[in-house]
Amino acid sequence: MSKSFLGPSEITSAVIAMGISRGNEKNIFKTLISGFVAGMFIALAGIGQITASQTLAQTFDVGFSKFIGASIFPIGLMLCVFTGASLFTGNSLLTLSFLTKDLKFSNLVKNLTIVWIGNFLGSIFTAYVAFYAGVFKSPIIQKVILDTGISKISLSFSECVASGFFCNILVAMGVIMAMCSTDATGKFLGCWFPVMLFVLCGYQHVVANMFIIYAGKILSPENFSMLDIFIKHFLPTSIGNFLSGGVFLPLFLYFSYYKK
Repeated sequence: MSKSFLGPSEITSAVIAMGISRGNEKNIFKTLISGFVAGMFIALAGIGQITASQTLAQTFDVGFSKFIGASIFPIGLMLCVFTGASLFTGNSLLTLSFLTKDLKFSNLVKNLTIVWIGNFLGSIFTAYVAFYAGVFKSPIIQKVILDTGISKISLSFSECVASGFFCNILVAMGVIMAMCSTDATGKFLGCWFPVMLFVLCGYQHVVANMFIIYAGKILSPENFSMLDIFIKHFLPTSIGNFLSGGVFLPLFLYFSYYKK
């Protein structure tokens, strides 16, 4: 009988192998496209989340509204996992391959930078296409997007870092849990539970926020300064996401299951 999941030591080896493969990719355009598509997938999941939960907070219950939206959003990570598209948050795990000396630091930085840029371009592309497709026509959806976007850029630097840290503990674990499974059902569930929890708790995911903030800027440009968005939100959230997915979890895997 074949195993339905990988053990901790096996998944550590699988994460290292992923880091070697992605981190040493020489085709920059391929990496950029992979990031672009991942940004689109997360943005599409964000649209689904907003659409599903848009009126529930006012007509039923705030907690239930968050849960419904959080139940939809993991589809974004599922799409990334099943197509191999690269998210900045998931690719932060490539640090493990650097720790094992299988990936140069310069290649790690190059990959994360290109993927981040690709995620951003894919997010804003989807925001514009959604706008011209009439997805944001509903006054309720417009209000949700603006309220959410403004609330995110109103967070302090330290709040973004701390919330981003918690977020990528869960998102990176979603990637790891999906890699643990050897069948499609296990991969779906591995993605769903951790990502559902991060959305339900309202933690900050830099790629998801790229979409919601830029959609807010399209709807109300006067409320969003791109300089402030990058310096006050994207930067600290990226730092927080990397500290958990690119430092905390790789160190845990390295010292627990790799270093003898």
